[in-house]
Amino acid sequence: MSTKPRISSIPVLIFGDQVNALGVLRLLAERGIHRYVVDETSTLIVRSRWYRAAERTLLETSDSNELSRFLEALRLPRAVLMPCTDRWTLAVAGLPPDSRQRYPASVAPLAAVEQFVAKDRFHSLVERLGVPRPRTLPLRDPADLDLATDDDLANGFFKPTDSQLFSRIFGRKGAFVSSRAAAIHLVEQASDAGLTLMLQEWIPGDASKTILIDGFVDRHGTITAMVARRRIRYQPPLLTITSSNVTIPIAEVGQATVALRTLLAEVDYRGIFSVEFKFDERDGQFKILELNTRPFSHIAHIARSGADLPWMSYLDAQDLPVPRAATYRTGRYGVNDIPDASALVHAWRSLRRPEGPVLGPWLKGDHALFWWTDPLPAVADVWRVARRGGSRAIGRIGRAVRRAR
Repeated sequence: MSTKPRISSIPVLIFGDQVNALGVLRLLAERGIHRYVVDETSTLIVRSRWYRAAERTLLETSDSNELSRFLEALRLPRAVLMPCTDRWTLAVAGLPPDSRQRYPASVAPLAAVEQFVAKDRFHSLVERLGVPRPRTLPLRDPADLDLATDDDLANGFFKPTDSQLFSRIFGRKGAFVSSRAAAIHLVEQASDAGLTLMLQEWIPGDASKTILIDGFVDRHGTITAMVARRRIRYQPPLLTITSSNVTIPIAEVGQATVALRTLLAEVDYRGIFSVEFKFDERDGQFKILELNTRPFSHIAHIARSGADLPWMSYLDAQDLPVPRAATYRTGRYGVNDIPDASALVHAWRSLRRPEGPVLGPWLKGDHALFWWTDPLPAVADVWRVARRGGSRAIGRIGRAVRRAR
């Protein structure tokens, strides 16, 4: 989809401060749309040449009432809302009608967002619809582990129902365990933190067996874009975000699109989506893992491939015609810079070859972080990672000196 001149002067309020929001900020800036970031933050997004803070800022919240009060106090007569995290999407989806009239957004109904954000509710939904999925055992407390066999523990992993909160507390998306005692300890830790876990079957296969389908559903229920990509690498290994990927023909994942259409229609979906499947060679099925109801780290990569999802969201929120991305460029690489660099270093330190191609994605791919036209966020994040690595190295040296004494 080619860049088109701006047809509306309504600004956008962006909710989020990480690479997802940075991609949205950059794409909207290229369209000439005025945009303001709501988050109270000092993270990488503030380094962007296109960053502008809203007149008032707000800490991330999922509370729609708090967000509504914030919006009422703004002097902006009207703006489109663009949430870029799960919590912000919950807050926007739950806004009262009077707030949404002044501040429209193209997001799914609150009930649908809640079903997708809470992984246990998502599992119940796909189970009811008969969508292919990995075996999953909900764990309310350690006693529920009595229902899990040793094989379940050995061939599964623990997945939080609230992945954003779990990541914030434990610094990871999930966990494998080596024993039943370790499993009990993990469930107890999660329970103390107010979290519940699920024991989910791990589908065997390397990164290339994971495919993602990204797209957009407008206010009429029409899917205006659907782009498929195959994962090349992720970092850290197994349970994390996609660090590099490549777009593939949608025809290669036809079975997955059937399941996806069923799911979207069931909940009257609207807005941006990104769905993860993994191909199970044991039965030849694409099994659904999760659905994100917001922009994602490779949002600019998908735009460069031919489907500018934030632009579609901006138009749809205002009840304007949404262009359809009937085709897109396949074989196009996308790189999430810092995680992919980490994946490469991890492989080389382990004296093994990294999964998938390296030069192609880095030299010709669409970078989530580094843009020639907006380089400072990448410089700032590289400096942050270097400082963190230096601090760890100094700490290791200090501990070694103390032991030597």
